[in-house]
Amino acid sequence: MLHELEILEAKHIAELAAEARDARDRLLESVPEADLGEPQPARGEHNPAGSLGFDALPPDEPSRSALREAIEQLPPAVLRKIWALTLIGRGDYAAKDWDQAMAEAVPASDASLIDSLMTQADLHDYLMKGLYELKLA
Repeated sequence: MLHELEILEAKHIAELAAEARDARDRLLESVPEADLGEPQPARGEHNPAGSLGFDALPPDEPSRSALREAIEQLPPAVLRKIWALTLIGRGDYAAKDWDQAMAEAVPASDASLIDSLMTQADLHDYLMKGLYELKLA
């Protein structure tokens, strides 16, 4: 499971993800949905810009850069735990299925995990919900 320092690291990544999402949302709020090239969302669905992850931000945008740098600096074992935590927070696995979530993360390369985390516009929410589900928040 997660140790105290890993919990703090997850919370730090979540804070950076929230800042990046805020920057992304500020950038996209002035873009009409029609200009995103996405089909009109079905009733009850969220803004189609959500599927853009952090790609809507320029690569040199400070909050995006800070998030990516923090994720890239994680040791491989912690990176996999962050991914497993994301899977639990996203609802792919229940908290009791921690080992299965970790098993999904183990064979993945560091680069693919980093890229996957950077496509999660709701990364903050997933990490915080994962911590809550594991009773660590």
